[in-house]
Amino acid sequence: MPDTVSEFRQLFLIYCLDLQPDGSYVALNRRYKPVGFASTEHIKYEDFPVRFKFKRALSAAQIAALSWKGESDPQRIYLYNDGCIPTDSAAHWAAYSARLERLAGYKVVH
Repeated sequence: MPDTVSEFRQLFLIYCLDLQPDGSYVALNRRYKPVGFASTEHIKYEDFPVRFKFKRALSAAQIAALSWKGESDPQRIYLYNDGCIPTDSAAHWAAYSARLERLAGYKVVH
């Protein structure tokens, strides 16, 4: 099988936080795999130590502040999209970094 080529950010930057049925989240890359996973195969999150819960549930305002679009839906929180790829411009990187800075301050249980 030939190697798949991806940009570093597609595998290692958080694209979104995906809410699981048990209330935990998984940080996904642009390929909708846990951050750092390069597999093209289906991933069962429960088979890997990739899920976490926020120590305190995020409020609608906190979710909106993490979302590139300002949405407060907790199901899938997108930190960027194809229209604001962090590596495309300094402005996109600054906006993404600000969301990551906010996210990095939250406590998680894992």
